[in-house]
Formats: sequence, C-alpha cells, structure tokens
Amino acid sequence: MDGFADRALAVLTIIATIFLLHWGAPFFIPLFVAMIIAFALSPVVDALTRVLRWRILSATVVVVSILALLGAAMWSWRDDVERIWDQVPVAARAVADSVKKAARQPAGSMAEVTKAAAEIEAVAQTGKANPPPARPAPAPAPRSFWGMVWEGGHLVVAAATQVMAVIFLVFFMLAAGDLFKRKLVKIAGTTLSEKKITVEMIDEVDRQIRRYLGVMLVANVLVGVGTWAVFKMMGLNYPELWGMAAAILHTAPYFGPALIAIGALLAGFMQFDSWPYALAVSGVAIVVATLVGSVFQTWLASRESQMNTTATFVGLLFFAWIWGLWGVLIGIPLLAIVKTVCEHNEDWKPVAELLSR
Repeated sequence: MDGFADRALAVLTIIATIFLLHWGAPFFIPLFVAMIIAFALSPVVDALTRVLRWRILSATVVVVSILALLGAAMWSWRDDVERIWDQVPVAARAVADSVKKAARQPAGSMAEVTKAAAEIEAVAQTGKANPPPARPAPAPAPRSFWGMVWEGGHLVVAAATQVMAVIFLVFFMLAAGDLFKRKLVKIAGTTLSEKKITVEMIDEVDRQIRRYLGVMLVANVLVGVGTWAVFKMMGLNYPELWGMAAAILHTAPYFGPALIAIGALLAGFMQFDSWPYALAVSGVAIVVATLVGSVFQTWLASRESQMNTTATFVGLLFFAWIWGLWGVLIGIPLLAIVKTVCEHNEDWKPVAELLSR
C-alpha cells in the first residue's frame, strides 16, 4: 500500500511540475535562456577578469560588446533587408495573380469528379439535382484599428520586456561568477562527500551546456554556408543574406527552416517567374536544413550529451508542447541538465538510464 501511495504521489508531483512549467512560462523561459547564455559566456568573462581584475567590469564589457556586434550586423544588412521588405507586397500580388490565372484555366478531370460527387451528395440529401443556394453567412464584424494597434503594441512590449529581462539576467549571472555555485555547495549537505557530489554535478552541467552550444554553433554555420552555396549556384539574389538568415533562424529547429523555405519560395518565384524553379529553390533549402539540423545536429547533440537520439527528440516534443518555440530552443540543454541531476541522485537514476545512450 505504501508503494502504491509513493507512486501516486510521484505521478501527482510530475503533473504538478508540468503544469507549473506551462503556467510559469513568462518566468521560466527568460530564466533558462539567460542561464544557458551565461554558461556559454562565462569562460570569456573569466579570461577577461584576469586582465581587468574586476569581474563586474568584465561582464559589462562582454555584454556590451555582444550587443554592439549584433547592432552592427543589423545595421550593415539594413539596405538589403529594406529592399527585400519593399518587394514583399509585389511578391504577394504576383503570387495572387498566378493563383488566379491557374484557377481560370479549364478544369481537369479531378475537378469534374469532385463536381459530380458534390451533385450526387446533393441529390441524396435533398432529392433535387440543384438544391437551393444556402443562405449566406453573416459577415464577421470588422476589427477596429485601435484594437489592432493595442494588440500589436502589447505583443511588442511583451517581447521587448522578455529581451530586456534576458539581457539583465545574463549580466547579473556573469557578474556574480561562481557565487551561486558556492552557495549550492554550501547548502547541499553537511558531509564532504555530499559537497563533492554537488560540485561534480555542477561541473557536469556546465560541460553539457557548453558542448550543446558548440554543437549548435557548428550546425548553424554549416546551414548558413550550405544555404549560401546552393543559392549562389542557383543564381538567387542576395545569397549571403539568405545564408546569414538561415544560420540565425536555424537556432529554432523546424520553425526557422520553415520560414527560410517559404521566403525562398516567394523570392524564387519573384526572380525567375517560374513555380517549378521556385519550388526547387525552396526544396534545396529544406534539404540543407534537414540534413544538417534534423540529422546531423540531433545526432551530434545526443552524442556529446551522452543521450540517445530518441529521448532527445521526444524531449524536444515535450518542451515544444509546454513552451512552444522557446521549448524547442532550450529543450536539449534542459534535458542534459535533468539527466546530469538524475545521475547524481539514487532515487532518480532510472530516469537518467532512460535518457542515456
């Protein structure tokens, strides 16, 4: 009876944890994103502190430098981005005209079969070959301009708030150094062996996150270079910009490559005025992202983190379910952290075994 009660309590605890993670997404997502970035930048701050002596100054230099590099990159690409953005309405009209032209063509055999099936269903339901037309549905109420402005402004403010929260959290974590690590070791236990296990666990978490970020960097570079090379060979305009966008958006598995594929489809149609060629351009982008991202990155990430590929993919699905796109971004390093913690806890070692290779 006690064993059943313990299992029931464990199930309820897991359910409560999942609900808490989903409900507390506005708090947990910036926290985990900042923690992962701070782990990646910590070696740079450590090295710079040996020169500047004050860690808070080193953290300031690193954070400001990264923000400046991002701003400079955005500024250098602004002209090409503006030209592409100005072509979006033209592309939309061209695609709409192409679809209308295809719709005006004589109907094929498949359309005739569909029409005949609809007529047969109408006869079976009403007994008449040409049933009376249905009463048109009422038009939806138009949305007010200020309502759309309010919704858009709310989304922009929410996104800006989360970005600022991540920036400040990264800075504070880098400036604190190993303060929280020492506090965790201090409260972990009273014996030397318990403190040693905690130190080993923290060091392993550190290594796992850095390995994953290294894998992600390699995969993003390969996607960017591959996209640039194939678009260059196919003659698509702005191949360097497409390669840079593919490398950045590949940080979001599946979602980012889908955006690149859709954009390449529209750009290919606008430039070559041919749907087959546009589909070829989009298909090549999907192939590059699939080979590098879905195959190489997942395999290498599971290899470096000593997790099996199936568990990695299932974990991505789980975090995408509770956090959406952000869950896909930070799912693998969180799985590595869970696996490391479970390996150093006797009660949770079965979970670590399930995640291990």
